[in-house]
Amino acid sequence: MCTARNNMKRLLYSGILFVLLVATANAQFSVTVNSGYGSGRYKGSGRSIHIWAEASPANMVFDRWIGDTQVLIDPTAWHTRLSPKLKNANLTATFKPAPAWTPITNQVNGSEYRYYFPPNARGVVFRFHGTGGSGSTFFNRVEDRISANNFVAAGFAVVALDSQNRIDKQWDNTNNPPNNVDINNVQAIINFFIAQGLMTAATPVFSTGMSNGGAFSPRVAYALQFKAAAIYCVRGGTYINITNVPTIWNIAQNDSNENVGPSGNADSLTFFRILSARGITAEHNTHIASPLYPQRFARISGLTPADSQIIFDALKTNNFLDRENYLRQSPATSNWQTVIPIVYTPFYNAIRSQLDVSWADHEYFADNDGQTIAFFNAQIP
Repeated sequence: MCTARNNMKRLLYSGILFVLLVATANAQFSVTVNSGYGSGRYKGSGRSIHIWAEASPANMVFDRWIGDTQVLIDPTAWHTRLSPKLKNANLTATFKPAPAWTPITNQVNGSEYRYYFPPNARGVVFRFHGTGGSGSTFFNRVEDRISANNFVAAGFAVVALDSQNRIDKQWDNTNNPPNNVDINNVQAIINFFIAQGLMTAATPVFSTGMSNGGAFSPRVAYALQFKAAAIYCVRGGTYINITNVPTIWNIAQNDSNENVGPSGNADSLTFFRILSARGITAEHNTHIASPLYPQRFARISGLTPADSQIIFDALKTNNFLDRENYLRQSPATSNWQTVIPIVYTPFYNAIRSQLDVSWADHEYFADNDGQTIAFFNAQIP
């Protein structure tokens, strides 16, 4: 009799525990996003919950989220996720002034470069393009220009130059100074800035690069002793056993580039751990896939929120998005162009870049600007 009663108690407690677990798994909470996107009621299970700031108003850049920011992975990122802390949250995207600016074009040893110095620049950021690119991409591609604006608004000068090799349009990731023309060009540009009074020999200098430029970033940073290097979408193992340059990796989850891919992403994490174990300041971030939202394409210059809605609807109604608005297939193979109204043909490249960023493929993304800027700031005495 006692055994039966105990069994009933165990069943009762198990039943209560089961109900509590189900209730927890299905508990709903609300997220309110002001001046941005991602509002709704969510369950405490399933995929990550993403929020985005609206496209920056004219002469403004995203600053940070305010409100219940303890639930956010990164309050300084225009696009971020909620942490596993399940609770109602009210969040507001805030923006700060960023006066309009235009880069100056110049040449060094026959290679073109562009630059802009805000008043009283706190540091200089060199940006290195990927294979097939040029320095101009930092100032005219969607995500790149947003990053350039963010760096300038944070008080940094920005510089982007062409690789000396204009056939493959790649950086010299083989030779060391003084036999590396690309590194020599960077030094010549710094010397020019000093001669012009734009900076001094003591001004902190940083490097950031995408893909092939990401591999070059730690190379030039080590050779010229920059304050820090940022690496996007590449392994980034250059001089990993000897460099003393603080380094931040920003890796794409679904990088499909033949020189990166899953093995390259794994290598980047190994290199980060090696550098950290050597006592050198390092950070490793992985940009994960995110759903589309109707105003995603309003980030593209020349497209309005109404245009973005039309593009989004074309993808949604033609089954390119799943129930939670994640892309069902890589933009490289999905033939998404076939459903976009022909009036948007001039914007196909920019639309593709936004799709690639959402898919977390081999594409530069501005999502980690807050973390990269904070990393660079931390290296300034």
